[in-house]
Amino acid sequence: MSDPAGPPPLPVGPVFAPLPRAAVAAFTRTDASPPRYVIHLPVLVGGLDAALGLARTLARSLATRPEVDVAGATVSEEDTQHVRHWVFCDWIMPDRRRCYLPAGHSGPCGPEEPP
Repeated sequence: MSDPAGPPPLPVGPVFAPLPRAAVAAFTRTDASPPRYVIHLPVLVGGLDAALGLARTLARSLATRPEVDVAGATVSEEDTQHVRHWVFCDWIMPDRRRCYLPAGHSGPCGPEEPP
């Protein structure tokens, strides 16, 4: 017997989200690739919103350095560092640039924060 309400509506937007740049790099690395290192620099801030704001500011100030992967910036609590909060949306837009708006932003993606 079929459901009288009909099939569920199709999702709006893309069905599959693209992988973050760091995940793509991890899958494409070969044994011949030199090892990469991550710098962990603890900065203590009183609150998630304040930590995300400071992380955005620090990431953008270092974005001119080719070694810095701004899109991979995350924030975690001091005692639960395995639970991370993304700083930027990181969605790949049609022109292949990444969205640098805050993670979970409302409205369309953009290459930089609105003024």
